[in-house]
Amino acid sequence: MISQAAELEGPCENCGAPRTGWAVQLVQDGELRWEEDWQCTGCQVASCDRGRGAPAWIRDEILARHGAWCLTLTDEAVGGGALLKAFRDALGFSVGEAQEAARAMRESGYEGTYVEMTLVAGLLNLAPPVSTRDP
Repeated sequence: MISQAAELEGPCENCGAPRTGWAVQLVQDGELRWEEDWQCTGCQVASCDRGRGAPAWIRDEILARHGAWCLTLTDEAVGGGALLKAFRDALGFSVGEAQEAARAMRESGYEGTYVEMTLVAGLLNLAPPVSTRDP
């Protein structure tokens, strides 16, 4: 299983005390999934949510914590239809979003989370993504 997590902090929605948690993006059974877990230090309320896809706020937390990863297409052996299908299947993109992502991937590379880019790379049998952070 491929996953990345970002630690979360914020006030409890019930009592206002500090709470901590985790936002997780993962690939499970070949699908992009997310998890959100919280625990309040005051009222001890815990919450746990999960789902398919990648909510923007979780994606943003993962990118802020771990940086972006880039997937480029240097081999023209991957056809446009396969690229569109990979982005639609992996990330749930619309046709227009998939076309834009495929164009970016062919030109300078498409950036996303490590989990997202590894899933797309796997669907296309490509090399793993490369970090865009300075070494």
